[in-house]
Amino acid sequence: MINYALLGITFTIALAFSYFLTPLMRVIALRLGILSKPGKRMVHTKSIPFLGGIAIYFAFVISIFFVCFVNPEFRIEFCQQIKGLLIAGALVVILGLCDDAKGINPLVKLSGQVAIALLLFGYGFRVEVFTNPLTGVETHLPFLLSIFITISWIVGLVNAMNLIDGLDGLAAGITVIVAGSLLFIDLFLANNISIFLLAALAGSALGFLRFNFFPAKIFMGDTGSMFIGLALASIALVESQHKSSTATVLLVPITALIIPIYDTVMAFFRRLLKKGSIFKADKKHLHHRLLSTGLTQKQIVPFIYLITLYLGIFAFLFVLIPNKYALTLLFLLALGLFLATRVIGFIERSARTIHRLELKRRKQEA
Repeated sequence: MINYALLGITFTIALAFSYFLTPLMRVIALRLGILSKPGKRMVHTKSIPFLGGIAIYFAFVISIFFVCFVNPEFRIEFCQQIKGLLIAGALVVILGLCDDAKGINPLVKLSGQVAIALLLFGYGFRVEVFTNPLTGVETHLPFLLSIFITISWIVGLVNAMNLIDGLDGLAAGITVIVAGSLLFIDLFLANNISIFLLAALAGSALGFLRFNFFPAKIFMGDTGSMFIGLALASIALVESQHKSSTATVLLVPITALIIPIYDTVMAFFRRLLKKGSIFKADKKHLHHRLLSTGLTQKQIVPFIYLITLYLGIFAFLFVLIPNKYALTLLFLLALGLFLATRVIGFIERSARTIHRLELKRRKQEA
């Protein structure tokens, strides 16, 4: 039976610690000079302190320790995996902190992410079963394929959240909405373990969002975005969650996280087609493209929030509908995504045309 009171307290503890730790991390970042300075890729025009991710991580850890202390069932049933998640979380925070403070080689960072993903695999966070969405028949994956899919999922989501963190409040807000959506779904499925992890993550991100929303006073940096990606990827692989899954294990979280996943996949192929380094940053991400249309941060961020909320509702439909309709729903989702990209492309081209005409008019008047 779900302890709703404890669930609410877990969320509140995470929210409170994140809310009070974030300003402290801001002061520390300013004193240590750990700042995000304006640049070609950057939207902000002045230096903003990092280290918000440290507040998110510690708020998450403190709230989970509280649950383990109060609820022995949680501690016993999830003992090994909670240990692995907290260790992996600490390692990815350290990796992100090194990148925020001094900057590290992208290949070194990727290697570190893969090593952390392997650690999580060793602690039982694995994609081992594939459920046919048409028949509901489960197929156990070969060991090497299980490793490959698990690492790809974890590393991919870590980088997806990292890349989407480009506007004030965007990554943190998406985290709150996605964690809240998955929490609601897990409540429906009676997944008594993952709901506490999601409540802790949602509370941690929401407490930080108060200081990160436009105009941001602090950024989460790689420290926060990579930890959030790691946490979301790991929670999706919690063993107890598989028992009630009606489609493939990752279908529901993938649906809820389509925006950062789509942005990452497009960035990968865009850089690959240009025959350049896949690690080379650019200004072609979804939020950059929306900015190029003339929209402001205050307009873009709530807009993406609404899309994410819609996708969270869509993810819930995968739980409600019979297996045989899952592919149809997936097709409709893919079609909607395709049409949305075409609309954005049309708006971009129109904005560029208007800009060129305006420049031509000013030149003629001069």
